[in-house]
Amino acid sequence: MNADAGGWRSIAVHVGRGAAAQRSINAALLLARWFDARVTGVIVSANAPDIETGTPSSLRWRSSMDAGSGDRATMHQRLRVQCDAAGVRCGDIAPCAGQTSAALVLASHAADLLVVTQPVVSPHGGPLTIDDLEVVLRLAARPLLILPATRRGPLSVQNVLIAWDGSGACARAVADALPLLRRAVEVQVVQLICREAVCTALTDWWPPLRDWLRRQGVAAQNRPVTLTTRPGLQLRRLAELLDPNLVVMGAYGQETWRAPWIGRTTRFMLETSPAPLLVSH
Repeated sequence: MNADAGGWRSIAVHVGRGAAAQRSINAALLLARWFDARVTGVIVSANAPDIETGTPSSLRWRSSMDAGSGDRATMHQRLRVQCDAAGVRCGDIAPCAGQTSAALVLASHAADLLVVTQPVVSPHGGPLTIDDLEVVLRLAARPLLILPATRRGPLSVQNVLIAWDGSGACARAVADALPLLRRAVEVQVVQLICREAVCTALTDWWPPLRDWLRRQGVAAQNRPVTLTTRPGLQLRRLAELLDPNLVVMGAYGQETWRAPWIGRTTRFMLETSPAPLLVSH
């Protein structure tokens, strides 16, 4: 699941309309220039609007499909124009699987990184709902770069924060983020330590992680933090205080009687993080 040590060669980006979606495309183009990668657009169109209710169902379906095909073609052409202007290779459009989450999961099977936008909490929704994003996180074959819907400015890796909790998901996220960590000017590893661990001295995660990062060409600083509130809330406060350009974290949850769901901390950060997230499950 880890990207090649030299960087990523194929980047899939969720293509939509609006300023937030455009920021995802801009980030994908920037990453493609950094790593000489190909950009593939994932485009899923909504049904055609304003179809009269009296129209037979077969005609409504055909009209919807025709409008959707035209919409996808227009957005794909715009992506190609932007790729050409940026000097980036544009891959074939990812197949539409009918649902946004399904299309993104399929696209992740043939990419090194998936770039999407943070769900927007508004009456009109956004490019992705939080439920869509949860499905993609659980089933995607590659890490996700999730950009805040409201944060402006180009993607940067000057200051990267790793939210380290000793979990396997977090270790995978750090390994998946290596292409960006090697480009970072400053990397801070925030260890989220519960009070019980402090009392039992079970907090010695740093030396092996520090040594592993050094062997990968990454110099990092240790910042242990004792939890005084919910992990998600404390992590968001740290992101606001330290103002990193990128937060690397693992996404995991607990098995339920139906399925393994993303945990409360992960979901909270997906919805509210002020910084871009690179997340692996």
